[in-house]
Amino acid sequence: MITILGGDIICALGDKQQRLAHLLNGTYQTIEKKMNVFAEQRSYPYYQLVSEQPLPVLFDPIPVIIPVIKKLIDKLALDKNSLSRCGLFLGCSANDLSISHPLWLNTSDSSAGKFNDQRVGNGLYASQLIEHFSLNDLSLTYNTACTSSANAMIDAATMLEAGVIDYALVVGLEMFASFSFEGFSSMQLLSPDQVSPFDQNRQGMVLGESLAALFMSRDDLRKSDWIFKGGVNRSETASVTGAKLDGSGIREVIKETLDCCDLQAKDITAVKTHGTASPMGDIAEINGMKQIFKKQPNFFSLKPYIGHTLGSCGVSELLLLTECVGQGFIPGTPNFNNIDPELQWAPIKNKISCKAGNFLLNYFGFGGNNVSLIIEKVPS
Repeated sequence: MITILGGDIICALGDKQQRLAHLLNGTYQTIEKKMNVFAEQRSYPYYQLVSEQPLPVLFDPIPVIIPVIKKLIDKLALDKNSLSRCGLFLGCSANDLSISHPLWLNTSDSSAGKFNDQRVGNGLYASQLIEHFSLNDLSLTYNTACTSSANAMIDAATMLEAGVIDYALVVGLEMFASFSFEGFSSMQLLSPDQVSPFDQNRQGMVLGESLAALFMSRDDLRKSDWIFKGGVNRSETASVTGAKLDGSGIREVIKETLDCCDLQAKDITAVKTHGTASPMGDIAEINGMKQIFKKQPNFFSLKPYIGHTLGSCGVSELLLLTECVGQGFIPGTPNFNNIDPELQWAPIKNKISCKAGNFLLNYFGFGGNNVSLIIEKVPS
């Protein structure tokens, strides 16, 4: 079995104690981001990293994530030999900022910080982390939009199960990028006030920043109360931006995930949905789930707490779920007020008690890139 040894996250909710308080109470915090889009100034809510000092508009996440990883290594007592057998799997949707950001500057009237022509991107991030922690040379980077770090976890589990490595460090990185922010705005995908997954009056997504890291292994090396049961990635080509509205692609990936984990729908304790609050995305997700579950399962979205963290949401949302269940609850979904007649199903609005079980986690990205995972919390 593949074990989840532990992880940590830097996001808009603050440290672990602050995160749990927000998740218990259904609260969150956003800032206002202003952006010039086609010569028009627009303002949107945004989930910014909580930091002791203000972060620049564009920054290198590696100096910020290194102390997080170092604390995890110390907590897990991973020695040099263990780290030499640890592969790195890194997901981030902003693949090479040194190329994409200058291109954006040439086509935009927006004001933003400038790069000094240095290379910035996933390959460099991976190289820096490998060198800093003396990790195994095996490293894979992922840019599959919102499924990036979810795919990283699937491949990490595969490499561990095959015995290629003994430990895996999975990292999800997402920071503010002007060209991404403007792109989502120009496609009219951003909500002007709040993110309201599955609500009848939902208006779109709210973006956010997150830096997250977790370690995985095998139970023959390290035991854990959290088990990575398995996951599946499937792509469909119905749309440039998402899955088929009838939910058939989402049904397929959930069914295959259940099958590979030797589980049935009735074995799932709760579903962590992708839940972006996009009008079409929520319809596709619910339609897909309805074809799997005979009755509505307990399901929720974490995006009202940290925003849509794009490439980082795989690791980030998994860690938030493990923290909540570790404290004996599943969080409610803020900003849900009205059932959508087209969906009929409603997410958990208030927290419910939960200490163990099997949890389905959904992640769906641009281009119909669909991922589902199942993790299990073993009763203590």
